[in-house]
Formats: sequence, structure tokens, C-alpha cells
Amino acid sequence: MVLRNRLTTAIRVCAPFAALLALCSPAPAAQRSPGAAAAQQVDVKLVLAFDVSPSMDNEEYAVEREGTAAAFSDPTVIQAIQNGSLGRIAVALIQFSSQQFNRVMIDWTVIRDKPSALAFATAVHNLPRNPGRRTSISSALELGSLLLEASEKDYTASRRVIDVTGDGPNNFGNPMTEAHDKAVAQGIVINGLPVMDDMANGYFQDLDRYYAGCVTGGRGAFVVVVKSYRDYAAAMRRKLILEISDNETLLKQAMAPAGSTPLLHKVAAPVRPGQVQVLPSGPNEYSKNCDIPFGGGFGGFGRF
Repeated sequence: MVLRNRLTTAIRVCAPFAALLALCSPAPAAQRSPGAAAAQQVDVKLVLAFDVSPSMDNEEYAVEREGTAAAFSDPTVIQAIQNGSLGRIAVALIQFSSQQFNRVMIDWTVIRDKPSALAFATAVHNLPRNPGRRTSISSALELGSLLLEASEKDYTASRRVIDVTGDGPNNFGNPMTEAHDKAVAQGIVINGLPVMDDMANGYFQDLDRYYAGCVTGGRGAFVVVVKSYRDYAAAMRRKLILEISDNETLLKQAMAPAGSTPLLHKVAAPVRPGQVQVLPSGPNEYSKNCDIPFGGGFGGFGRF
């Protein structure tokens, strides 16, 4: 009840939430009419979480932003949305680094057709970048979970997804495993899009394995790995189609060796061989050490 009261009295302007998290909520409950409409049903409620930590320079952030805008403008993504049982999804977008810098940049938006998809793409295209310090994926999961919970009065869905995009592991904030397990226990699916461009400032070897073992989770969770920023838009498009369609056959084909995915090629534009890969989520050698301390850790983790 305390959480509900805090959320419903939050002002529209993005501001710190409880000195740790920040979010923009819909209009306060007191301003709603007694006969307000029931929650709208959508196929998926999706929170996009964008890394804006210092390891992500302005050029890389621009690729992240423009690639996402291009993906939501793509006809195959719009078709995937319209092919759902209800033909609509609800999307929100947050930027994360550490708790005091996290912000909700786009509040819940329903996408059901080309005009609404293009309007969302334009909003993404126009996003400014917030300042950030360190990389707290755990706080991104916490904020994403709060958004999903608070939106239940407005939107309901059979699938709730947090989609984390970043170029480094968790190195700050609450324990990664704790935040991950709590979100998964709430029925939230966490998918990941780690960027592993070896020419970029924030390159971390084995980040794909870290995401698979520590970040992603829930029914059918997966990791789409980007090996070059130039392929980011194609990777985002592929990821959106997979999570919006919730098609197990499509997901299995996406994880198959290159050249054996005819169904996937029909709905997602081809990418350069080896530059975009889809991996299943699951425990691995990194799962026992998901919390990388600031200034330490292995493989260079924790530098930013």
C-alpha cells in the first residue's frame, strides 16, 4: 500500500524516487474520475532499459537510440505486433546507470498500428541522454519491476518483459542475483541485448555469457548478442520480433546454426554472419559471481 501511494502521488516530471529510483507515473489517482475505464488488455507489457553509463559514449548512445527507433519503424516489427491475439502492446523506456541517475524517459505507450509505432519511434529518436555513473543493472530491474507493477491499473498483459541493453556487467547497487530472482519470481521475463563491439570503449569479453547467466531469466528468456554497433538496429529488430511474437518455433530457429533459420529470415532482415547471435538464458560459470564490485572484479569488469 505504501508503494502504491508513492507511485500514484508521483508528479509527471522525471525525478528521483525514494532517493534511489526515478520514474514518471501517470496522473495521480486523485485526478482520475470515479468512473475511470478498466485496465486495457495488451499482448505484452515491455520495459526497454537503456544503459547510459560512462562506458557508453555519445556516439554509441546515438546508435542505441537510432537503432531502436528504426526497429519500431520496421514493417516486420509492426506486423509482429498486429499478429498478436489482441494486436497491441504497451511499451515504456528507461535509461539506467546507477540509482540516482535512473529515469523513465517514455511512459507507457500503446502500439497497435503503423501510426502509433512511428510515433513511438519518433519519441525514441528525440530522446536526450541523461548523465550516469557506473552500471547498475540490478537497479534497472528494480525500476522496471516497479513500472510493471504500477501500470497494472492501466494495462494488463499475459506477458511482462524487461529488456536490458548494455555494454557491461553489474558493478554497483543492490545484489544482481537478488534483483534478478525477485523479478523472475514475479513472473517477469528478462531478455538481454549485450553489445560486444571490440572497437568500443566499453568492450567486455564474455559479456554474452554474463548476460545469459546473470541478467536474463524467466520463461523463454534469451540473449541477442551484438558484435558490432553497425548491426545494432538489426539485432533490436530481431529481438523485438522474437519477444513480441512469443513463438517458440521462431525462437528455436533463431538459436540454430546460421543458414538453418528459414522462418526467421522471412520476418527479420538478414545481418552479417556472426555479428548477431541468439543465445538461451541459463546458469553458467558466471552465475555464481554476478556482482562485480566497483574498481575490481574479473576480466576488467567494474571499471565504469
